[in-house]
Amino acid sequence: MSAGDWEEVKRLAADFQRAQLSTSALRLSERNCVEVITKLIELKLLEVIFTTDGKEYLTPQQLVKEIKDELFVHGGRINLVELSKVLNVDLAQITAKANEIERAESACQLVLGQLIDKNYVKHIAEEINERLAQQGQVSIADLTRQYDLPSDFLQSVVEKNLGKVIHAKQDKQDARMFFTDAFVARNKAVVRGALVAATRPTPVTAIINQCGISERTFFSVIDSLLESKEVAGTLTGRQGTAATFIPHVYSKAQSQWATNFYKQNGYIEYSALHRLGISDAMSFVKRQFSGEKLVLLPSCAVGRQLLDQVEGSLDEAVSSLSWFDVMSVLPSVFEVEDGEEILKEVVKNMKSNVQTHTFCSTFVVTDHFLQTLVKPINEKLIDKKAEEAVSSGKYQQSRLERQGGGGGGREPEVDHKAERREERRKRAVGGKGGGGTQGRETKTKSTKKKYGKSRVEAASDSEEEEQATPGKLELLSLSEVIQVLKRDESLQDEELENFVTEIAKFLLPDLNKKALVAAEAVFENLVTNRGSSRRKTTTELQEKLNVSVNDVRLYDKGVRQFPSKDVQAQLTKHLLKTTASEVVNTLFTFAAQDSNNPGDSKDKELTVEERVKILSECPTDMKDPLQKVHKSLAGSSVEDFLEAVDPAFSAVGLLLRKADKKKDRPQLLAHRHALADQLTICDDPALVLHLAVLLIFQAVTGCMLQASGRFVSTILQFLGSHLSQEVNDKLQKYHDSVLKLLKVGDDNEERNQILKILQEDMQSVKDIALNYKKNDSISKQA
Repeated sequence: MSAGDWEEVKRLAADFQRAQLSTSALRLSERNCVEVITKLIELKLLEVIFTTDGKEYLTPQQLVKEIKDELFVHGGRINLVELSKVLNVDLAQITAKANEIERAESACQLVLGQLIDKNYVKHIAEEINERLAQQGQVSIADLTRQYDLPSDFLQSVVEKNLGKVIHAKQDKQDARMFFTDAFVARNKAVVRGALVAATRPTPVTAIINQCGISERTFFSVIDSLLESKEVAGTLTGRQGTAATFIPHVYSKAQSQWATNFYKQNGYIEYSALHRLGISDAMSFVKRQFSGEKLVLLPSCAVGRQLLDQVEGSLDEAVSSLSWFDVMSVLPSVFEVEDGEEILKEVVKNMKSNVQTHTFCSTFVVTDHFLQTLVKPINEKLIDKKAEEAVSSGKYQQSRLERQGGGGGGREPEVDHKAERREERRKRAVGGKGGGGTQGRETKTKSTKKKYGKSRVEAASDSEEEEQATPGKLELLSLSEVIQVLKRDESLQDEELENFVTEIAKFLLPDLNKKALVAAEAVFENLVTNRGSSRRKTTTELQEKLNVSVNDVRLYDKGVRQFPSKDVQAQLTKHLLKTTASEVVNTLFTFAAQDSNNPGDSKDKELTVEERVKILSECPTDMKDPLQKVHKSLAGSSVEDFLEAVDPAFSAVGLLLRKADKKKDRPQLLAHRHALADQLTICDDPALVLHLAVLLIFQAVTGCMLQASGRFVSTILQFLGSHLSQEVNDKLQKYHDSVLKLLKVGDDNEERNQILKILQEDMQSVKDIALNYKKNDSISKQA
């Protein structure tokens, strides 16, 4: 404030004092003053600013003056919020006037709600310069924390005063860093001393810690040192503090060591170079040995010296018709992958005409050596395995599976079989002279293949056969081949286990092919020897089926003895489900064998689904007759069955003889004797009654009867009119006791009583059945 201004303030104060001391007649009350001021404001003759408490007024000029005064008092920097509190004026008025001051006066500026003048800026520049003189460097980030001002503002302050008030230099790589020449020189001297003293690769972190400088400073200094060649070395892996300084003296020692090692050994190992501190070993080798024709392997580089050594050893092994492992002549540091690459390189340049094979990537074997190993297998093991496969039925089963798969190579054989079936059918139709039995004698080798396994062979199948893949029968296993190979003296070392296994896997497919050829020869011989046995079996089967069909005829006569059509229908269905079904099952089983369907040669109980499956696999000329006889079982007429069974016999190459009444009597007698024998030794009350009524029925009617236990009551009712009263009563009483026995529960006492009665009457029932004759029959009327 100037002296003239101060004098004016004094005069105003004196005038104010005189006004206060004047008489009341010249004074205005506070209310009058407020009204006057309000009127002046309304008339826009006066512009004032209210204080926050509303008790005082300020003119805009006075507010600007007071803001400047407070800025001066606070050293050139004041917060507008704080200024609002000090002047007791609203912050919006303060902010507006501060903006006017900033626009009107270039020496003042607003920074983040703070009013700052040029004196404060100059003061900051002087403090920064003092700090640089003390610390040597300063960053804008540190200044921001110290002065609580924006970094951009401080950056502009420093840059404007750089070389004037602030005596420092700006970092070229980081514009927010400033340092003095003395600081640079001092740090440069420290870093240069540390780097010159280094004789081996040293991490940058160690150098920084030793020198006590920041990472940023170090890298700015070392760049200038390396550029000016004041320090001999290189900086590798420059990624933060992970970088490493490698002195030239150490690089020279590395190169000298690598050269000496290669000259002595003929190769250079990457891992050794890594241990020396060379990160990219392969690039180092290419650069260091650019004049050498090296082969770069996964773990090392090999020169011509070592390759010639391997080539010589390989030539020797090939000349001796043996085998050679490249790893045996390579140093122990070499990996299998290296040996594989070396072997490829050497074999590529080999000029020998001897055929070789490579196993386990590093073993070279001559073809002559493999033939030597295979010789004992061909002489002994193959023939033995072929005989075992044929004797166990495994080979036959494989043939059936291959043919079932529709192999194109089996079609001519199928045609021959169709021709033979047609020939047998013609002979069967021609009568006894050329019957079905003789037709079966024309079976040839291919039929034996259909025949498959015998009953004994089928029962002796092993788990190995069950797990065999159709069409891919392997007679020799890998373990068996390995066992034979290990008998060779050169392969008995345990370390060669994988090598021997690889050879065995290579030889196994060819050996199995030879074994299959041998099995084929054994099987052909076996088929020839079994021809007569096959024909005999067919004859027996044909005779058995003729007897069974004749039984069906005789049983049907017995069924017709019953006057009730309902009973006849029930007994007919039972007959078709039992004896007739057995005949059809036997025909289907025989047809399945004749069609090369794998199955048991036994007469087994076939379900409807199994018969349908066999039908689907039969030839067309065989399928229709078999389908008709199959459908007849689901009907209710024995005549339909007998009409369909004759063509079915012819279709499978068997002869069904015409009914001969002269042979019925012996068959009836044989059936009666069979029932009598069973009854004699039977001690089951229910079965005794069943056999007894069947025997009596045959004695009364002269006809055989096929009936289950549930028909006993019906048969007794039928026999009632043909038996004496006494015999009928005894049988009925025994029948009632059997029913009681079947119905009784767990009451042991009652069960024992019934059993006792049945045991007492059992022998009399047996005697009646065994001794009954047709002449003993009487009618109810008599």
